Amino acid sequence: MTTKQLAGGIACHIEGSGPPLILFHGGMGSWTHWIRNIPVLREHFTVYAPDSPGCGDSVSVPQDIPLEEYLGLVCGAVREIAGGSQVRLGAFSFGTSLASLVTMRMPQTISKLALLAPAALGRIAPGRVMNLRKMPGEAASEAEKRAVLRHNLLEFMLAHPESIDESTIDIQRDNVARTRYDSRRFSLGTHTRDALSQFRCPTMGIFGELDNFASPSIYSKVIPCRSLKKDMRIEIVPKAGHWVQYEAADAVNALLLDFFRDG
Repeated sequence: MTTKQLAGGIACHIEGSGPPLILFHGGMGSWTHWIRNIPVLREHFTVYAPDSPGCGDSVSVPQDIPLEEYLGLVCGAVREIAGGSQVRLGAFSFGTSLASLVTMRMPQTISKLALLAPAALGRIAPGRVMNLRKMPGEAASEAEKRAVLRHNLLEFMLAHPESIDESTIDIQRDNVARTRYDSRRFSLGTHTRDALSQFRCPTMGIFGELDNFASPSIYSKVIPCRSLKKDMRIEIVPKAGHWVQYEAADAVNALLLDFFRDG
């Protein structure tokens, strides 16, 4: 495992050998959103899992940074990884918005695109209200803080209490603490929806059946994707929530390998 500083101050976790595969994480996250997937994918690819600007170990950015400038940092990192050739690209949640914009800007660079729990599809669940809790202050006990993290994970990331163990909470706590940019500027927009019909590379969408952000059902996300890109491969993972590649890692790893291994 190597962590490398890429162009523009982007920190990138690198593992494995073989053709390059880039993985974009979700909002309030880091490369660790892929912690259950990299050990499998690295057996077939050189996996590059960057921390987005303002997240994890990457450079901090102003909250009001122009979206084009933010995207320019991401594209610079992708360009450095690709080195003039093609790369495969997988993305989760907020990362799917970035991946869609990167693919539009660099169509000759992205050979295949996998969108997991895609965001930036517009208002698909206007009635969905999440009962998120604020993190308690410094005076709160460790148990109280972890209880809030567990509650929030079940509200917006995972479908089942048994999907959360102490290491899951550790990942979430670290990611929350190191997030300095509000990714909703991208994920609540329409970048993915606007780009889907224009993709020329093979594209797959992976959806958790119980995605916390889909209401009244996962088809509120699937139908717009299918209507905009009729040749998009659609995979719905049973009983999994929004963080589908974590909650159903074995199923998602098999889908990613099947999609990315050829070409």
